Amino acid sequence: MKRVEIKADTAWRKSRLAARLLIRKESRPLRPREQALARQLSRDSEVTNRLIQQALYFLGVGPRKHAFDQKLVGGRN
Repeated sequence: MKRVEIKADTAWRKSRLAARLLIRKESRPLRPREQALARQLSRDSEVTNRLIQQALYFLGVGPRKHAFDQKLVGGRN
């Protein structure tokens, strides 16, 4: 019997990557290459806020979501 691997669709993969960049941004400044990738993903129509939010929960940010958001946005106020 041939095994069929389930692949995540591209929008979900890109959103997980964007979420990982947000997690990195929380802990340290992004490197220029990471900033360029984040900029590219922010312009991508497949990467939606909802998918990024789901990816953040998938990656384990869920219980501390409010504190995570405050830390990322805190520098702009």
